[in-house]
Amino acid sequence: MSNELHVTSLVLQVQPDHMTAVRERIIEMNNAELSVNNEVKLVVVLEGESQKSLMTDIETINAIPGVLSAAMVYHQSEVLEEGEK
Repeated sequence: MSNELHVTSLVLQVQPDHMTAVRERIIEMNNAELSVNNEVKLVVVLEGESQKSLMTDIETINAIPGVLSAAMVYHQSEVLEEGEK
């Protein structure tokens, strides 16, 4: 079990006619949360136990039809004390 927590945020540019479907797909992801959204851009916050897991989530988001770009704007990692999660 990992004792790290990684948090990253992405700004997505989305084709307007795909926005509803993109939002729904992101909401369905276990480690993703929509922070801000409008007609063409979303801010998504991801949490995971490793940088690799976040990269996998970013690849998943990039593969959603209608996502034009996903730019990482923030990343933080910290070592958790035993019992924290």
